Amino acid sequence: MENPNLLVTYDMRNIKESEQEVLWVLEKVGENKPKLLRSPARGIFLIVTSSDPREINRKLAQLCREEPEQFWFTYNYVPIDVWCSSDLEEIQEHVKKLAREIGEDETWRMTVNKRFYDQHHTQEIIEFLAKNISWGKVDLKNPQKIIQIEIIGKKAGISLLKPRDVFSVSKVKGEI
Repeated sequence: MENPNLLVTYDMRNIKESEQEVLWVLEKVGENKPKLLRSPARGIFLIVTSSDPREINRKLAQLCREEPEQFWFTYNYVPIDVWCSSDLEEIQEHVKKLAREIGEDETWRMTVNKRFYDQHHTQEIIEFLAKNISWGKVDLKNPQKIIQIEIIGKKAGISLLKPRDVFSVSKVKGEI
């Protein structure tokens, strides 16, 4: 299976409409052949795109500002840099590699979302993964970089993001 590079949350009561919406808005921003995969977790689509998901999200945010009525059923669009197993040691290896991109003088935070995973509490996961990052400064409210971990059962998607890299429909609509 191809590794999806974009995770999209949606209104699970309206799966078909959500699917149509995500394919429609991706096409509107120039992503002509996205591959939409259903996740084992309800409310999540996993998308394989041919373009940089961060650039797609910038275009989607602009589309949302210009045509907010295009977004009713989808909520958040999160780029994924790498997939691995949900084993904490394996996640930690990927987090270490990505965290090298955090500068000494930059602020950061770690966000963990987990679905179909009850081996560890979220706080335990964050403490385990963050203990090896001794540079930069943690800022939970306004970080310059975000280590994003999306655990779905036996798989984990990991990214190092700037706040603008995640497209949140409600946030953009709130700015209008």
